[in-house]
Amino acid sequence: MDLVGLAAVLGGGHFMDDLTGLVAVVATFALAAWLVKLGHDRKLRAINAQGLGADEQRALGDMNELARRMEQRIENLERILDSELAGWRSRMPL
Repeated sequence: MDLVGLAAVLGGGHFMDDLTGLVAVVATFALAAWLVKLGHDRKLRAINAQGLGADEQRALGDMNELARRMEQRIENLERILDSELAGWRSRMPL
């Protein structure tokens, strides 16, 4: 059975009209999604081109310092565990 016969069976010739409407709706939503993404990407590029502001640089420096201190604490805890609980690393799940 060809498309014309199928269209006649499914709705008396309205199948192609319904299909055209469906394609138009899907294409409209796809275009809208693409335009939103395009605008978001453009805004993100503009923000990245400006670089970090003074507050953001300060916050990044603070986070870097906190991460450094946390790393030192973890190293100290691992040293303590190494000295007091031999073989603890082999018993830890990854």
